[in-house]
Amino acid sequence: MNKTQMLQAQEERGRAAQELLDNPLFKEAFIKIKGDLFNSFNKTELAGDEARKDIWTKSQVLDAFERTFTDIVKHGQNATLSIAQSDKPLRNVI
Repeated sequence: MNKTQMLQAQEERGRAAQELLDNPLFKEAFIKIKGDLFNSFNKTELAGDEARKDIWTKSQVLDAFERTFTDIVKHGQNATLSIAQSDKPLRNVI
């Protein structure tokens, strides 16, 4: 796979990730899960250290999952810019 093909693949992955992040059902699921975690955290007993740690861990995993998609979108945007730059003719500078 040459560089242009790799950039095009990154660009397509970025588009797909953006579509997923923009999907209303995906957004709804994230909001619901985050809300459920927040409510669970608020309902824990003062002595419920293990429960709070478990909720915190789940929240971190959810954030990492979302960040992964955001990073794919950014890489796709960078690939789009790189493709656009490679399509421009080079100027002679004297």
